[in-house]
Amino acid sequence: MAQWHMRYTAATCDPDDFTPENGWKLKTTSYNRETELLIAITSYNEDKILYARTLHNVMLNIRDICNTKASKFWRRSAEEGCPGWQKIVVALVADGLDPMDKEVLDVLQTIGVFQDGILKKEVDGKKTEAHIFEYTTQLSIDATPQLVQPHPGDPNNLVPVQIIFVLKQENSKKINSHRWLFNALGRQLQPEICVLLDAGTKPGHKAIYHRGACGEIHAMIKKGIKLLNPLVAAQNFEYKMSNILDKPLESSFGYVSVLPGAFSAYRYKAIQGRPLTQYFHGDATLAARLGKKGIYGMGIFTKNMFLAEDRILCFELVAKAGEKWVLQYVKPSKAETDVPEQAAELISQRRRWLNGSFAASVYSVFHFFRLYRSGHGPIRMFFLHIQAINFLTVGINWLAFYSRSASVSFSPGLLSRISGSHSPLSSNYFLKVPISTYSARLTLPTGSILCSHGYIWPF
Repeated sequence: MAQWHMRYTAATCDPDDFTPENGWKLKTTSYNRETELLIAITSYNEDKILYARTLHNVMLNIRDICNTKASKFWRRSAEEGCPGWQKIVVALVADGLDPMDKEVLDVLQTIGVFQDGILKKEVDGKKTEAHIFEYTTQLSIDATPQLVQPHPGDPNNLVPVQIIFVLKQENSKKINSHRWLFNALGRQLQPEICVLLDAGTKPGHKAIYHRGACGEIHAMIKKGIKLLNPLVAAQNFEYKMSNILDKPLESSFGYVSVLPGAFSAYRYKAIQGRPLTQYFHGDATLAARLGKKGIYGMGIFTKNMFLAEDRILCFELVAKAGEKWVLQYVKPSKAETDVPEQAAELISQRRRWLNGSFAASVYSVFHFFRLYRSGHGPIRMFFLHIQAINFLTVGINWLAFYSRSASVSFSPGLLSRISGSHSPLSSNYFLKVPISTYSARLTLPTGSILCSHGYIWPF
């Protein structure tokens, strides 16, 4: 069958123009199958171990979906003679040929998804924008790395997986990779659900089957001496607190403010229209076409907002006019991800996250009125109003660092004036080093309560 032969396409067009009307048609669409799941793995320069770990676990998840007896949909599909794997497509989108690890290309070539030596830099004088490979394979390489092959009669064999590998010629950032996914591949495949994964993320058992809009992300804890790394421990604690406190509460209101870019899922029809349009305003390759609406017309605040573009997509989806889409956190949908182990990497990552998150939070507060144009009912709107009041604490959070600094600087002096200059409470007897510089925020409609600072007493 043709599906077992690799097909190569040198796309010389923009993702928005990759349509059958313009002569661009995916091989997968020629089989006239419905696509239920489009699973996307975006990558940049990840090594072969990280890449193989993600791809292999995705293939294991697809096998579990096809073999499950708990779902009427997938069981009925198999009974009707349409195996579940025919309704699932995996899209691998690599952000640039030069930065991509060449050992990853060796891995993809081993399983039949890539072939070296056939890439064309231009066609009929037009520069190639992306190299597209299509193939259906039952081979995989695990994180060991070892080749995983099917064996006759083995019930644990991997099922065939339809893979579309999009290798962009130039590095044009992750948001452009998503434009290839949603506007080029998605428009032709018309999937029901789009699952987004970053290379290096390891989806857990049946994580894709549960496919919540927001899954549980936890830090990948390594063994040996690396287990004692305080930066990894702090990030793991942060992920746990978010998964235990923040996301379940936000999910009950219907709006999860942050969907993890490393592992999340959307209904394709829900993000069509304004959500994707606003989301792609941050794509530098659209700057000339968008004019003042693109990045060249953006101020500092708006550019900061696009450092956390996932948050923009979340708000636009919930606030979509005439619709009543909600975002849900699904705890059984688990995935592991690597976290920075060095201070420089952590600071670089969090600087981008915090700037973008703060700007996106302000954006959602100032555009809250757009929720009145949505189709949400009165009860849902009531809870969204409560959540909006909570977002107003953004201003207090902005001043939280000053509040801590002020309490450290002024509290000892104030106590010394109350107790006398020779009292043990005098500022001279204090080591002005806070032993807890956290602000334990009690999330209330009235704002945030900052507490509390301790000091080390001299012996």
